[in-house]
Amino acid sequence: MADQFSRSELHRAAELKWRNVPPGIPADLAVEFMAKLKAGSTIRKLTSGMKQFGPAIVSYERFKRHCKLHPEWAADALSISGENARRGKGSRLRNFTHCKRGHSLADARMRVTKQGWKIRQCVICRNAARNKCEPLPPEKLRQVKALLVARKSIADITGQWLRGKKRPVICNSSYFYNARKADPEFDRFVREHITDSQSKAQTLRWSLQRTREVTAARRQEANDYMAIRALVPAYVPDPDEIVSRIIEDILTGALQRSDAPQRVRWFVQQHEKQFPTKHRKFGDSPLLSLDEALFDDGSATVGDNVSRGLWD
Repeated sequence: MADQFSRSELHRAAELKWRNVPPGIPADLAVEFMAKLKAGSTIRKLTSGMKQFGPAIVSYERFKRHCKLHPEWAADALSISGENARRGKGSRLRNFTHCKRGHSLADARMRVTKQGWKIRQCVICRNAARNKCEPLPPEKLRQVKALLVARKSIADITGQWLRGKKRPVICNSSYFYNARKADPEFDRFVREHITDSQSKAQTLRWSLQRTREVTAARRQEANDYMAIRALVPAYVPDPDEIVSRIIEDILTGALQRSDAPQRVRWFVQQHEKQFPTKHRKFGDSPLLSLDEALFDDGSATVGDNVSRGLWD
């Protein structure tokens, strides 16, 4: 019926429909509007009037005016519409059961694109793309050959990770190996230029292995130091000396790492005997600092008395 009228006639009919109607949405239409929202529709679908959504119940301007007049109704409508919009986002793609080539998506795998989109990837199409054997394009072929002549490894060409960094991808590994299958001349060229790559790879591998072992050993030493340091009593004036002696005995094999907690007390006692602080060492008098004052009301120190007694 709407196709029988011109655009101007439709606008005129809409203007006559809402002439002399108070601002906002009439009560019966507000009830219908909310019912359609609860049924799964959105504000955009009910106010836009687009062909795919059908005729609009009210205009968006009248809806906004109704929201200002009825804040509680507006809060419910916006909340329901937002939830429906979130549920409907991507629903068209989620409802697909087959890919564009007719393969079932029952066993499809999720993949995250570089832009951050999550997509379902058809396993059959992916395997077909990976196993497709075709030569490299001329420009890509010249670039790959130039890298091989420059003594670059295949990992440099395929962009493999190295020491936690991703190298730029010149040609992905599947495409590279399939191109070698499709082009015997290119395969022969690759074989000629990677003859000594095995030895280089082994050298790099064992270098990384030794680095990991040294790092693990140093980390273990640091952990041992902190663990033993926590066992030394807080009143000890020089705990690092005791920790160093314990670690030295562990490294030389004189002390087992598991026995260190039980031997800390013995090391503390030996340290106090060698470097006494509060304990008496000469005669019956306790050790005193040479800077200690002799009398409370004077400035003479113990050191002044010793020097005078020696030379007088």
